[in-house]
Amino acid sequence: MHAMTEANLQTPSSAVKPNPPRIEEWTEKYRRLATTGRGLMAPTETLVRMFKGPYIADMPKSFAGLRALDVGFGNGNNSLWLCALGLDVYGVEIGQGIVDDFRKRLDSAGYKATLAVGSNLKLPFESDFFDFLISWNVLHYENTEATILAGIAEYARVLKPGGRLFLSTTGPEHKILTGAKTVGAHLYEIGRDDDFRKGERFFYFDAPNYIHFYFGPLFADVMVGRTHDYLFTETLDWWLVTGRKRADGEARIVT
Repeated sequence: MHAMTEANLQTPSSAVKPNPPRIEEWTEKYRRLATTGRGLMAPTETLVRMFKGPYIADMPKSFAGLRALDVGFGNGNNSLWLCALGLDVYGVEIGQGIVDDFRKRLDSAGYKATLAVGSNLKLPFESDFFDFLISWNVLHYENTEATILAGIAEYARVLKPGGRLFLSTTGPEHKILTGAKTVGAHLYEIGRDDDFRKGERFFYFDAPNYIHFYFGPLFADVMVGRTHDYLFTETLDWWLVTGRKRADGEARIVT
């Protein structure tokens, strides 16, 4: 792979239209899951392992007083666990209804968090603010290389220098890609009849080297993992990514 710097991370203009935000559909989906007892109640096991396991060398033993941002918190299963760790938790979602519903769940659990409407491309917080940023299966909703780069840059903006990113995103064998059409480099159009996102286009990293390519300019010590589960009839496949925001003066070249 050729050398890349921030200066030459140029993306061609694209006629691809951004995916519709589908705020009402997502709000209804989370409410339906909650009322039918199918909403996520526990934190994602992989995230727990990344925070508490021996896999990342410089993770602290205590999280009290540190700030964490949960981007796209959904029904809040991960945010609640982050609160239980003693973190000062912040979160963003695309719709006010989702924010309001999770705030009620927080109150019932006896936790507090700062919640706001936001997105991958617009996080309503000051720069260099967070110790941790969690992006769990949300970045791939950007559907151009330009917006993927903009989302990664926005993540880096709000993290403190040395702050750590935890990210999960769709892997190449995930069930969502069943019947999907390739429409460009890393771009796939969802084709499943049983998914309300059918027809939308998403950006998926096809191999670990691409993750290093896109994240490396802004994040140091990038590590890539993977979880792959076959649950009887469907495959769940996720890339796991972590890295720390580069401090001023660190080299920003990926080769």
